[in-house]
Amino acid sequence: MKESGMKLRNHLLPLIAALWPATSIADELRIATWNIANLHHETGVPLRDRATAREDIDYERLSNTATGLNADIILLQEIGSPAALARVFPVSNYHLIISDRYQEGDENKPPNERDIFTAVAISKDRFASAPPVTTEHAFSLTHFDIDRDTKELTARPTRAAMVIDLKIGGQEVKLIGLHLKSSCHQYSLFPIEDQNFFNEKPFGSRFDCRTLTAQLAILENWVEAQKETGRDVILAGDFNRRMNEVTRNPTRYEDFWGALNDGNPNGISLTKGPEGKDTVCWPKHTSRFDENIDFIVVDDDLLAGGADIDFEKLSLGHDDDPLYADYEKQRLSDHCPVVVTISN
Repeated sequence: MKESGMKLRNHLLPLIAALWPATSIADELRIATWNIANLHHETGVPLRDRATAREDIDYERLSNTATGLNADIILLQEIGSPAALARVFPVSNYHLIISDRYQEGDENKPPNERDIFTAVAISKDRFASAPPVTTEHAFSLTHFDIDRDTKELTARPTRAAMVIDLKIGGQEVKLIGLHLKSSCHQYSLFPIEDQNFFNEKPFGSRFDCRTLTAQLAILENWVEAQKETGRDVILAGDFNRRMNEVTRNPTRYEDFWGALNDGNPNGISLTKGPEGKDTVCWPKHTSRFDENIDFIVVDDDLLAGGADIDFEKLSLGHDDDPLYADYEKQRLSDHCPVVVTISN
C-alpha cells in the first residue's frame, strides 16, 4: 500500500466512522481467524527461509477453504503481501486490508529479509463498503533474543494488530486481530523462569516469554480502555498461548488467560473459544500439537442482550493426501481456522 494512499485513508477514517451504519446481529455475524503459514504469492517459491513452497493446487484448496468459512470478517496472520492475500481471497468477493507495516515491494526482498503481516478480509456480500480498519502498532514490539545458530544478538519486530470498528445491535464494538509472540506457549509468565532450577542452565524461552508478557500488558490496557469508553471488544487471532491448558495447579487459570480475564476492574468478563483440545487440525499427523493457540474471545457484555455465540474449529481436509505428509502440511497451513457465529 502506497504511503500517500495510507495517509489519505487515515484522514478519512473519522468521517467514515461517523457515517458507518450499525451492523445488526439479528441475522448473524460470522467472524473467523486463520493463520495461513508464510503465505507467498508465487507458485513454487517459499516466502522465507525454512518455509514451504506452495503449488497451484494448494492455492486452490486454500481458496476453497476460505469460501467454506462463510465468514463475514476474517482476521489473518502470516500474510506475505497483498498479492498473496488475493490468491486466497479474491478481490471480487472481499475487501482486503493488510497491516501498514507492509511496504510495497517487501515480498520481492531476499527470502531472509521478507516478513509476515496481519491482514483482514471482509465479505463484500455483507459489507458493500469496508468498515474502518486500522493498524495498531502497539503490539509490534522489538523482540531481543540470541540467534540459535550464530549465538549473536538479534532484534526484530513482532507483528502489529488490526482493529475494525463495528456496531453490533447498535453497540460500538472494537474487533482486534492479533498475532502474538511465539515460543512461550505454556511456560510460566508470573514469574518468568530465567533458568532451570535443577541444573541452573538458562532457558532460551525467557526472551519469548518476556515479550509475550509485555504484549499481554498492552492487550489488557487496550481492552480496559475500550470498556472505559463504552465500547465492547472481540479479540481474535493467533495468541501463541495454550490458554485452555491447566498447569501446576488445577484450580488456577493458565497465566495468560488468568490475567486477561481476571474480572478486574468493574467485572469485565470474557468468553473464549474453542475450549478443550484441538481434535480437528491434521489429526493424523503424529507430530501435531493438540492444544489450541488460535482463539476468538468475545466480550460477555455483547451477550447481555440475549445474543448467542457458537465457536467452531474447522479442518483443512486432505489429511490423507501424501502431498501434505509431515512437515509438508505447511503447504496448506499448520493452523486451522476458528469461527464464531454471533446471533440472536
